[in-house]
Amino acid sequence: MLNSDKIARLATYALIYEVSLSPKPGLVSLIDRGAHDDMDYMDFLKSSLVLFDYFKIAYELGEKSDGEDFLELREYGKVYENKMMEATAGANTHKGIIFSLGLMVYATAIEINKEKFSFEKIINRVAYLNRGITKELEIYRARSHGEKNYKKYGLKGIREEAEEGFKKTLLGLDFLKKVEKKTNFDYALTGTLFYFMSLIEDSNIIKRGGLEGLEFLKETSAYVLENKLYENENGMREIKKINEEYKRRNLSPGGCADFLILTLYFYLLEGNID
Repeated sequence: MLNSDKIARLATYALIYEVSLSPKPGLVSLIDRGAHDDMDYMDFLKSSLVLFDYFKIAYELGEKSDGEDFLELREYGKVYENKMMEATAGANTHKGIIFSLGLMVYATAIEINKEKFSFEKIINRVAYLNRGITKELEIYRARSHGEKNYKKYGLKGIREEAEEGFKKTLLGLDFLKKVEKKTNFDYALTGTLFYFMSLIEDSNIIKRGGLEGLEFLKETSAYVLENKLYENENGMREIKKINEEYKRRNLSPGGCADFLILTLYFYLLEGNID
């Protein structure tokens, strides 16, 4: 029987699985800070544990929701963003996930007991809750990284993904389950990360490296996927070299890592549905 405690555990596991994965290109892992000098593995662990209560609240709010908006969840998101910052001494470890996974958990509670439950229904609910959110980009003064990227490059970033209900998560889940049949789970997760890197215009990459950084993201992900480097130990050694180059260029695909977390949430949830 699913309840807020169990869902919060699954969401927290997803966060911990992702940060523990290594090697990853430019991202914090169990053994590597990646391209970050302001956060490490322990910061992500502290943040993950702090957010357990947030995911529990998100599910309980969803159980009471009429499915029309997430205004109350948004206020709790602000509270737990501050708690995250307190736990990590100011490091922004999971701000994007507070938004995206919080919404996924909230939508799960809305949809889980309805007839013919599916992950597609969660995606559709998240899309509905975020209807029109890209209009927020049509402002005079850009403040956030996403707003600045839109003004400079015309890229809608996370808002466009939210307006679509983070539907690429379903593609990632299919990819993960397919690759898992050919290799171990850790390697399959690494492959899924590179799969997302091939799909997403990652605002973290653009912030750090501009369009040149985004082009490098697409080149490296295409190379890894075409050669299936994630399937064996020799390929992993090449991925370690790719990580070093990401660190040298100060690049970190945090948006892609967030999609890996969403995929892990669905993967774990699927194994716990009665």
